[in-house]
Amino acid sequence: MNDDALLSLFFQREERALSETGQAHGTACRAIAYRLLGSAEDAEECWSDALFKAWNAIPPERPLHFRAYLLKLTRAAAIDRLRAETAEKRGGGEYPLILDELAECIPGVERPETAAETRALGEAVSRFLRTLPAREREIFVRRCFYGEREGEIAARLGMRENSVAVSLRRTRQKLRAALEKEEWIP
Repeated sequence: MNDDALLSLFFQREERALSETGQAHGTACRAIAYRLLGSAEDAEECWSDALFKAWNAIPPERPLHFRAYLLKLTRAAAIDRLRAETAEKRGGGEYPLILDELAECIPGVERPETAAETRALGEAVSRFLRTLPAREREIFVRRCFYGEREGEIAARLGMRENSVAVSLRRTRQKLRAALEKEEWIP
């Protein structure tokens, strides 16, 4: 079932929308949560939370890219769960490592001051990502959004792990320079 048909079911408030959405997008959404949390049970709960949020938001909201919307909701649920689990012991898991990597080039990545600043920073990062060649962008997004390890990215893209690591380092340096140019970083 395509996304327009799924959204129509949401707008009609048909419970079938939940199972159909699960068939269409559940695997990808659970995978992103699993990468961050390392637990199938936690990933399933994050997917359920995301589906519940989507059910409550649609209507009136009508996401332009439904799959990306669901991935974002699931990722946010996983990050919330990870923060709760690691509140006392920072450093465990993949998410804190990704934050450490990004801390070099993105100001206030953990607690942006305001929603407006968060949106503006997100737009600046999106502009930067659009300037990258497709392969560099995919490597960066797979690491920073999907939480994939360098080895996973290398295997998926048929590259050496060292090449992925170098690409990520260079992309972070370029991002830092772009954000400095836009005066996000002093």
